[in-house]
Amino acid sequence: MFDDEDFEDYLEEEKDRKAAIERYEEMLKAHDSAYFDSEEFEYIIDHYTQHNELKRSRQAVELAMAQHPESNMLKIKYARQYLLENDAQRAFEIMQHVVRDDEEDPDYFLTLGSCLAVLGKSKEALQNYFSALPYFDEDEKFDLYNAIAYEYQHMQQFDLALEFYNKALPFAEDRDTIYHEIRCCYLSAGRKEEALFYFQGLIDKDPYNSKAWTNIGDIYRMMGQYEESIDPYEYALSIDPEDLWTNMHLADIYYDLGRYKEAIDTLEEALRNGIETSMIHTTIGDCYYRLNDLQTAEEHFSKALEINPMIGSGYAGLGYVFSDRGNSKKAIKYFEKALELEPWETDHLYSIATDYMKLKEYDKALEYLRKIQEQTPNDADAYYYIADLYGQQDKIDEAINTIKFGLLQTDNDSSLLYLLAYAYFVKGCRSQGLEALDQALDADFGAWPDFLEYDRELLANDNEILELIEQHKKNQETNTNPA
Repeated sequence: MFDDEDFEDYLEEEKDRKAAIERYEEMLKAHDSAYFDSEEFEYIIDHYTQHNELKRSRQAVELAMAQHPESNMLKIKYARQYLLENDAQRAFEIMQHVVRDDEEDPDYFLTLGSCLAVLGKSKEALQNYFSALPYFDEDEKFDLYNAIAYEYQHMQQFDLALEFYNKALPFAEDRDTIYHEIRCCYLSAGRKEEALFYFQGLIDKDPYNSKAWTNIGDIYRMMGQYEESIDPYEYALSIDPEDLWTNMHLADIYYDLGRYKEAIDTLEEALRNGIETSMIHTTIGDCYYRLNDLQTAEEHFSKALEINPMIGSGYAGLGYVFSDRGNSKKAIKYFEKALELEPWETDHLYSIATDYMKLKEYDKALEYLRKIQEQTPNDADAYYYIADLYGQQDKIDEAINTIKFGLLQTDNDSSLLYLLAYAYFVKGCRSQGLEALDQALDADFGAWPDFLEYDRELLANDNEILELIEQHKKNQETNTNPA
């Protein structure tokens, strides 16, 4: 804390700061010009950057440099302005003209280190950060420790990154951010069990550390141990029931496990605790959709759009509801709105194509499937659905040509090989069908039951097909259990 003399100095500085800012803003209102000393400009520039008013801080720093072109501290603030504007190269160039001064060294090292970090020069950035450390008291080093840890993490020197994240942790206002980075370091190094041990250690010291419980749940989830993640998430929520992300993560686990009612219960409890977001309503809507309660699903998707009219999943959810009700025209309108908001999301393209197929508007369906093919040329699904579209129109040759082209683009994807075999059998080309089936069985033997389901009458009673499958089954058993 301040002693009396320091406190008086602080009050005097605050008085000077306020006076400088007021005089500067009066000058702007009057469209006038006035002289400010370099320290006053520092107050003014800091005021605008702290409030993220970058246009104002840009104006102030340029005027400051015009009046005090030799001021090292103002040059440093000029460089920081460019950093805030995402122009690290220009900031770095300005720093080359700064003459180091003992009083300004911490600002010099911090700013130059930030420039180098953004420019991808982690080693040089670290040298400057370490040079700045001695100028700060221990309780002032949070940002520096965090910056040093981040550079080590970027360099994949995870032990050193962990060391400095742990040094930053006692001073962090937002522990969750540091916990996230610590977890990422362990997981990036392939040390999942150590990550669990670390967060369990935090729980042993403080059983009411809800963020540590959440991280344990997250780690189990990333390990694919969904059931094990449930208890840590529930412990976290018992401590902090208003934690949005833990509510969402637990609901996602229940959703992934197909336990939709429990996912709904989790999110409705969040709503009762005063947490209401568009994301919560879209997830609840999706769960009700999976339970075939289309009316309740529609209500939640609509509520999500009331909260945030720009959430694509809300429009997509309504699209699915109306599609299932047989109203494909209305469904397409919602899917197109979702696509407008999320043009990268190919699921919306598939949905639009599917509803055009329901309307038997095959040309429109093909148009959207072609867009998927253009966006993901190495993804087998687009070729699969285009071929299926041709098949629905009895255009078997076009289907076969599409599949062959898709096989070239996807390195002989097994699902396309099975579909090619089926297409040949439909066409009556048995030898080509058996040849394609032979390749498909080699590529993915386990998928043959799905192949028979394409058309059981045509395929499941064909002796040559069954004999070929049996032959591959014996080969599989021989390879698995050699003599």
